[in-house]
Amino acid sequence: MPCIPPPPAGRWMAGTGARAAGRLRRLGGFTIIEVLAVLAVLSILAAIAYTRLQSQKDKATVAAMVSDLRAIAEEQEAHYFQNRVYSNDLLALNSTPSPGDTIVIVEASATGWSGRIYNPKTPKQCYIIVGQVAPLGSATRDGVISCS
Repeated sequence: MPCIPPPPAGRWMAGTGARAAGRLRRLGGFTIIEVLAVLAVLSILAAIAYTRLQSQKDKATVAAMVSDLRAIAEEQEAHYFQNRVYSNDLLALNSTPSPGDTIVIVEASATGWSGRIYNPKTPKQCYIIVGQVAPLGSATRDGVISCS
């Protein structure tokens, strides 16, 4: 009887003999269903990771906005100490906001000031009121920065 070498791995071959007629035998590799299942699981994990990353980026942007608004509040107090009036001029306050942040002084007088900050990277805005001024956005307490 002649010796038949084994078929190469990873290929399909037809069975031999009368019983194996018409059937294919799997020799190795993955089916398309297995590959698609793995891709589906990886896609779901990537979507979850992207959502968490985006959430962290929004938190970092809001933290930078709060920091910038706190710095403006300190500059406003220094300006008030020297001039006995709050300023509505950001250049006079030596403001250097974070990239993308826009600060707006809504009201400034001898009795108080209010301002807001926003960044196009996030839908949130932060507000502050100091002294006797009308409430602005979600800020209703004197000197407390509020974001919404």
